[in-house]
Amino acid sequence: MKRNVIAVLLIVAGVGLMGSAAFGLGIFSPPAVAKSLTAGIPAGPMTGQHRDPLSLAGVQSSSAAVDPNTRVAVLSIPKLKVQAPIYERGVDATGNMVIAHGYAITQFLYSAAIGTGNTVLYGHDDIEGSVFGRLADLGPGDQIVVTLNSSGESTVWRVTARTIVAPNAVKILDATSDVRLTLFTCWPTWVDTKRVVITAVPA
Repeated sequence: MKRNVIAVLLIVAGVGLMGSAAFGLGIFSPPAVAKSLTAGIPAGPMTGQHRDPLSLAGVQSSSAAVDPNTRVAVLSIPKLKVQAPIYERGVDATGNMVIAHGYAITQFLYSAAIGTGNTVLYGHDDIEGSVFGRLADLGPGDQIVVTLNSSGESTVWRVTARTIVAPNAVKILDATSDVRLTLFTCWPTWVDTKRVVITAVPA
């Protein structure tokens, strides 16, 4: 009987030690821990699913033509308490979108300039500050404000639609006859098998 009790205690202690080691080594991290570990990732290539929010193979690399430090505008979403700079980015040599690092929003270089057509904006959902972590909470009527860096002029936009698409749904990048913002991010959080897309038009 005593042997059985001792054996059970040893097994429990062993499992506890293994669990502690796994957390300590980062083998397993719950979302809160993982988020803190990924905060402040330095500039450089992204890894995993976040490296290619949309695969654009065949599009000519354009990263060298963009000044990574030039802010295009500032985007604010009052409902989500988001205020972040927008930077232009193109694609890399392998055809993947280049993403602005940190708590920032990426304007796809090949989309329309803000206020002239379909302007495509991407932000991370669960790393580097998670600027678009709650993008899926937006719905028709919610407001977005964009302040241009060049003129200081602010424009209010109204959300008209929210959709969920596949990660290869490059159609959201297509030019449109109307003026709109297309905001998107990976979804669901920490799974990222789909993309949530928000469409907004001038209010």
